[in-house]
Amino acid sequence: MVSNNKGLSEPVRTPLESELTHNLGNDEIDLSKLFRIIWRHKLVILSFSAIVTMITAMVMSSKTPVYSASASLLLEAEQKRVLQLDDVYGESTSVQEYYYSQLEIIRSRRVAEKVVDDLNLAAHPFFNRANHQSPGLLQTLRDIVNPQPPAPVLSEQEKAILKREAVIGYVWGGMSASPISKTQVVNIGFESESPELAALISNAIGQAYLDNHMEVNLERIEKSATWLNSSMSGLKQKLETAEERLAAFEERESLVDVRGIKSLAARELEDLSAQLTQAQQEVDQSELISSLIAYNKANGALSIEYINSVPEIFNHPSVQNLYQQKLLIENKKQELAIVYGPKHPKMIVVNAELNKAEANIEQQINRLINNLGTDTRQAKERVKQLANAIEQAKAKFQRLTRIENQHRDLLQDVETNRSLYEAFFSRLKETAQLEGFETSVGRIIDPATVPFTPSKPRKKLVIVLALMLSSMLGVASVLLLEALNSSIRSADDIEQKLGQTLLGIIPLVKGKGSHQGSSSRWKFGLRSANNNMEALPANYYLQDKEYGFSEAVRTIRTSLQMLNIESHAKTIAITSTLPGEGKTQLSANLFYAIGQLQKTIIIDADMRRPSIAKNFSIDKSQPGLANYIADTHSLSDCIVKDVHNNMDIIVAGDMAPNPQELLSSARFKALISDLKQHYDRIIIDTPPILAVSDTILIAGVSDALIYVVKAEDTKEQQIKAGLKRLKTSGVDISGVVLNQVDMDKAISYQAFEGYYDQYGYSS
Repeated sequence: MVSNNKGLSEPVRTPLESELTHNLGNDEIDLSKLFRIIWRHKLVILSFSAIVTMITAMVMSSKTPVYSASASLLLEAEQKRVLQLDDVYGESTSVQEYYYSQLEIIRSRRVAEKVVDDLNLAAHPFFNRANHQSPGLLQTLRDIVNPQPPAPVLSEQEKAILKREAVIGYVWGGMSASPISKTQVVNIGFESESPELAALISNAIGQAYLDNHMEVNLERIEKSATWLNSSMSGLKQKLETAEERLAAFEERESLVDVRGIKSLAARELEDLSAQLTQAQQEVDQSELISSLIAYNKANGALSIEYINSVPEIFNHPSVQNLYQQKLLIENKKQELAIVYGPKHPKMIVVNAELNKAEANIEQQINRLINNLGTDTRQAKERVKQLANAIEQAKAKFQRLTRIENQHRDLLQDVETNRSLYEAFFSRLKETAQLEGFETSVGRIIDPATVPFTPSKPRKKLVIVLALMLSSMLGVASVLLLEALNSSIRSADDIEQKLGQTLLGIIPLVKGKGSHQGSSSRWKFGLRSANNNMEALPANYYLQDKEYGFSEAVRTIRTSLQMLNIESHAKTIAITSTLPGEGKTQLSANLFYAIGQLQKTIIIDADMRRPSIAKNFSIDKSQPGLANYIADTHSLSDCIVKDVHNNMDIIVAGDMAPNPQELLSSARFKALISDLKQHYDRIIIDTPPILAVSDTILIAGVSDALIYVVKAEDTKEQQIKAGLKRLKTSGVDISGVVLNQVDMDKAISYQAFEGYYDQYGYSS
């Protein structure tokens, strides 16, 4: 324990303890506190749950039971078609998309229309019942606020159409189709107030879907056949036209085998080109020999040996043949020379043959020289003839190429039209065969049966859920209201929210009747039968009509004595946050409680709105604190004796225009110092802290300051603002008194154990 600047004692907390206390107060959830809050409002929660549950039960009892029937349909996988009619069937290749598409088809309006038409539901007794239900309250109010014009007169046909549309809407709205996981089975369901109708329509939905699929396929086939027939005539006409153009072209060009003629022309052109090349070589060779001989003849060097050395002459075929013959004779002479001598007849014959061969060579060379001009002219003429022949061959080849291209285009046109015609003809035959071939997309494996119990509403479940949800909502609402309530109601609120010490509580005194002239304002006091707060008498503590009230004041008195056990606090100031919290009544009753033990005086320092004189039934003209500080009256003139207990009272006195200047004067401080010499305790009733700053001046000369808080009334933020104002001014608070506590509520959740005699021990 340490002493504050006013001599009071308070517990010492280290920073770590303060942080732990703050965290525990803010972060942890006190389950026992939550339970106490719920238990305190248990009647409200139970009443709310009971009302909601009863309303739910009434609503459920008025609901018409709905029956649900379902049939199982096996969807076949997409058919693998031998006939590739992709233009007829346009199904999706994705298996998942295929099945989801079939589900949407099952739930489609077209299937609903087919069900209505197949079963003739417009004539079903269920849809021809007499409707005797009166319009609901909401519909009645709508008709009153927005009256509808009278319905137009309809013909029988129009009525039938409207009725059919209504039945279709009913069937379409009640249809359902859901796949079974990892299977190709679909559950087809229908809900209706009639169990027989639910089963009947469930089975009809599956059959209508299968029939609709077949009808769609047949319709596609018929459309394809019609389109193919209309296209065949045009394709046939195109094919005949293309064939006629081809035949006319072949006849005009006298074509038998275009490719063969073109190949012959190509070979002919190649042969002529080769001959032209050879003829040109011969011309070049003749002109060269002629130029060489002419050149040597001009130089006088023309001889057989020279001419024989000219390659063009030497290599001439006729000369080469003669040289070959000469070589054979020379070889023969060499062979005979080995056996015979030069004079031998064989040798003479061989020499004669050799001489003849040389003469032939010379004669041939001379003939070549003499015929050079003629050969050159003949060779040039041949070259010219071959060049003309090549030009003609080229023109012929080009013409054949153009003819071949035209023929190929015409032939390709014929082949294209023939292929299209044959393909369409084949598709037409396939379609004709498919017209009598029907395939089903699925089959019903488990037909629906008539249900015996309704599927909804599930009355018991709904009522139980309503009970649970209403209870949860009631609890949540109570906790929310508790969380939003920022008033101070318990000792925990004083310690955790305000961080102050609770000195004690003053219970709310409940009266048995109203009093004449009592105020209807909420004051510290008793509650009358009309639920208004009336001011308690100043000596209510002495009357001891409520032992709990008197004991609560004694507890506060004891708390003050324990707080000041080391340093005696004579001057005790009492304040509050706002007016009307009961600080004056606490000052009066604490004045009597302490006055039983010690010599005590009470001072009314609230010079702006004084109350002590009225509560103690003192005349308004009685001089008091303001008169003494202003030095208009003596202290003895300002002290009044209480008629009940012969104790001293100083009222506020005359209304002063400058209370703060009076309270901050040295005469006021001297008064308090002088009174301490003659009294054991001085009780000072001060103004509310948020109203004026007078309390700060009074606390400066006081030894203890009691802060009064009205339970369940003053807001937490207002109290904190008042405490902060005092703390900023350097004023410490000895403790807090919680006033006007409704003990019937507080005792139920044990909010003030140790601060109040709740067991009647004092009685």
